Amino acid sequence: MAQQEPATVPASSVIDALREILADGLRFVRAEIGLVRARGTATAKRAAFAAALLAAAAIAALLVVVFLLGAGAEGLGALFHHAWLGWLIMAGLILVVAALLGWFGYLMLKKTIAEGRTVGATVKEDLEWVTRLPRQRENGS
Repeated sequence: MAQQEPATVPASSVIDALREILADGLRFVRAEIGLVRARGTATAKRAAFAAALLAAAAIAALLVVVFLLGAGAEGLGALFHHAWLGWLIMAGLILVVAALLGWFGYLMLKKTIAEGRTVGATVKEDLEWVTRLPRQRENGS
């Protein structure tokens, strides 16, 4: 029986095949990056449109509140037979609400600042402790 010698593949064809595989891989990666970029852009556009719709809804709700306050002021004015008195009462009520909201906001901010200082002091103590660690190891303690 005659022995068959293994067929040798030229090195240049192997290198060419590897180059083609690498080029295909690069094209694939670039295509995937393009796809991700396109999806991200489309998602960002949808999110921006949704945010614009929410902003428009908030403005519309604010206008509704303004009209309801105006209607309440007119109703109070008609009740007292002076339109300006209704507007004055409504402005006073809004001022009281604004003052209460401002006071509660001030108290919350004051508390938050105090908590932030406490956290800052704790972090400062931790940093001092960490900086003392190497000195304690050198002293053997």
